[in-house]
Amino acid sequence: MVEEAEPESRIISVDRERCIGCYECIDTCPQSGNTEFPVYKKSEEGFPRIVNPDSCIGCLSCEANCRALAVKVEGVSERGPAVAGEARAESKCRAMF
Repeated sequence: MVEEAEPESRIISVDRERCIGCYECIDTCPQSGNTEFPVYKKSEEGFPRIVNPDSCIGCLSCEANCRALAVKVEGVSERGPAVAGEARAESKCRAMF
């Protein structure tokens, strides 16, 4: 018998005072871009807009790659990403300037 886990509730926030509008969160998010229900979309105000937080798989790539430290993802368990085999954000390093 296979036990199904309830989907985890994610709370994603972007601090507009810190955000520099680079959209790195959108570029690194595997669930944004050309997906049917993207987590993030670009807004007319120059900041990323969170449109589908339920699409978040908990890889934390948006948080780890935010050079302004403006993105925060809560509700990710210690089990890691919701999708098996997805690389943890900590293993993805990007140059910061």
